[in-house]
Amino acid sequence: MAEERTNLPFDTVELRAGRLHKIRLASARQVEPADEMSDVVKCYCRTHDVLTAADAEMQRRPTFVFPMAYFKELEGLIGKELEGRIYSDASRRRVKFCLDLREQAGFGLADDSRDLHSPWYDESVLKE
Repeated sequence: MAEERTNLPFDTVELRAGRLHKIRLASARQVEPADEMSDVVKCYCRTHDVLTAADAEMQRRPTFVFPMAYFKELEGLIGKELEGRIYSDASRRRVKFCLDLREQAGFGLADDSRDLHSPWYDESVLKE
């Protein structure tokens, strides 16, 4: 059983949702397809049900991170409700983001998909 688990590309998956209120350019260590630094856009979403101080602290961190190539499209999503998933691998300290854009009209990707996937980034991309 443990042997099968090591073949998985991630250990945990989290569902994230909220209203996009800010995007910010930054640099991040991209793990795949190549291990290099790349320019990214950090997307900050505010949830409507912040209950604890720890949850409020999370509001300052980006909810999703994507390559800068999507900047123009992401800019048009400010103020919109977003939902997506974060896949992480604690042992390798890497994070992958998937943004579900089925509800957002006009956001089209080259392959007519509505899910925007980021490459794997080092976990430090979430830190400010």
